[in-house]
Amino acid sequence: MKKLALSLVATAAIAASACTVDIQAKDTVLHEQKRIPVTGVPNLTVRSFDGSIEIRGWDRNEIRVDLERRAGSDADARNIRVDVTESDGDVLIEARPGQRHGFFEHIGSQSPRVRMVLAVPHRLNVVARTGDGVILARDLNGRIELSTGDGSVRLENLQGRMTIRTGDGAVTANELQGSVTVSTGDGSVLLGGRLDELEARTGDGAIDVNVLPGSTMKGDWRISTGDGGVKILLPQDFDADIDATTGDGGIATTGVAVVPKGFPQERERRRRELRGRVGTGGGMLTVRTGDGPVDIHVAKSAVTEAERSDTP
Repeated sequence: MKKLALSLVATAAIAASACTVDIQAKDTVLHEQKRIPVTGVPNLTVRSFDGSIEIRGWDRNEIRVDLERRAGSDADARNIRVDVTESDGDVLIEARPGQRHGFFEHIGSQSPRVRMVLAVPHRLNVVARTGDGVILARDLNGRIELSTGDGSVRLENLQGRMTIRTGDGAVTANELQGSVTVSTGDGSVLLGGRLDELEARTGDGAIDVNVLPGSTMKGDWRISTGDGGVKILLPQDFDADIDATTGDGGIATTGVAVVPKGFPQERERRRRELRGRVGTGGGMLTVRTGDGPVDIHVAKSAVTEAERSDTP
């Protein structure tokens, strides 16, 4: 294994570092860049104690890492340790805080943190984690696992098997393809794409899912929120069984054939739970909310009046 030290400037692969001082915030900012040649499909792991992480795909067989280390003093900024190692296609980038100096000098300044911006090959496997900060990812294909202890997550044009977690923050994801698992302790979830597997849950927040044509259920799907509404738009050619329940709120559907349970259909519509079917049925799409309305609609098509259901 070879260790690529970010502080070395002798190598041609390392760009020149720069130091700037933010007068207003009384923070020091250090900029540094590293380039790591890779072959095949690399396995990338990114770990940071505090700070945002941005990962975007590009058409090069290398990983470029732009670092912004920020702290209340030049000494504290330089004391933030960022290690980069590479071995047989496995790349690890890890940021760790150093010991802070001059306690009284840091009153009013922000805690040390690292902002990472990575340009990576489109095809790769990546695990990225930060203790506190926003995560952004786009134009990637592979096994993707992203998590932040506190911060929002924004995704665009990802393919493969995706696992997204945030302890506190919203998740916004567009143009997804494949298997998606999303979890947030507190925040809304907005996602859309061609999906094969789906699990989306939030402790507190609304969930809005736009399932695009070509999506198929390779297993049961589950969508749940402790407090918030749920909106689901399904394509015309979608097949699924529906199991929806709300603790306090109505259920409205279009294009869902209600499956009665021995009750008159009108009475069933007024309940806070619904069993139904889309298309020919198939995997189970389970929807749960503790408090909020549920809206499940099939994209505009030849929907008969018998398939329309609106529950106040």
